[in-house]
Amino acid sequence: MGTLPSVPATISNRLSRLGYTVARRLLVGTGLVLLAVVAAVMYVRRVDGVEVAATLLFVPIFLGFAFRGVVGGTIAAVASIGVYAALRYPAIHAVGADQFTGLIASRAAAYLIFGTVGGWSTQVLEGSLEKLELYDEIDDETGLYNAHHLLQQTDLEMARARRYETLFSLVVLDLPVAPLLALSARQRRGILRDLGRQLREGLRTVDHVVHERDAEVHRLVAILPETGAVGAAVFGDRLAERIRSYLGSRGVAITERDGGGRSLTYPGDDEAVEELRVEFQRIDAARHR
Repeated sequence: MGTLPSVPATISNRLSRLGYTVARRLLVGTGLVLLAVVAAVMYVRRVDGVEVAATLLFVPIFLGFAFRGVVGGTIAAVASIGVYAALRYPAIHAVGADQFTGLIASRAAAYLIFGTVGGWSTQVLEGSLEKLELYDEIDDETGLYNAHHLLQQTDLEMARARRYETLFSLVVLDLPVAPLLALSARQRRGILRDLGRQLREGLRTVDHVVHERDAEVHRLVAILPETGAVGAAVFGDRLAERIRSYLGSRGVAITERDGGGRSLTYPGDDEAVEELRVEFQRIDAARHR
């Protein structure tokens, strides 16, 4: 049974894929709808118009902390306090300030708490999502590992090989993108996810499979600890045949020439391994530019 990403890793993958910009848009959209609904209900129930306006004053505070964090939320809160006090001024002038001091104070506290706590929360969310994106090691298309994981894992295996005089191998398969483009987007997603699941389930626990789409190929790399060149070559042939057979059963024709692969062993193929790492460093850097 292959190594499956844990539940936290899956959640992290989904959050990092969402990204802070999209998450903020969803947050803003949902928040504005909720505030609008609350104000509409108050209006229908014939609540004092000033209090309806007071509820709508949460909108600029919400936008302030959503886009500018604590500073934006606090500035918008102070401005809203001023606007609310101005809206209450005619009544204060008519009956005196004593009747409205508590109400204005409670509104001011609510605005400030909403702006500062909301701003702090969005800053924490932004930092968390950026960190998840930076350290994400799961490929979005297949659920396999990605370029970042390949760099981390090969660093580890190379260090182990030098220290303990062991070895490891990499099996590299390049599948052309073109045959998959004939399918619908939904079919492609389903096939790639199912292929990723099957590959995970068909490996040893210590093995890792990486997928990245680079230009016109889907590149799959299997990292095989404690595996020599002969074993890697046999594994590569079987893996390529398994993938061609699976894709063929789904109506995607991949020839042996197109779906062939190569194997690299470290130590031995040191330069080729480093060249592969440089390619994946480029892919990883492009993702986090």
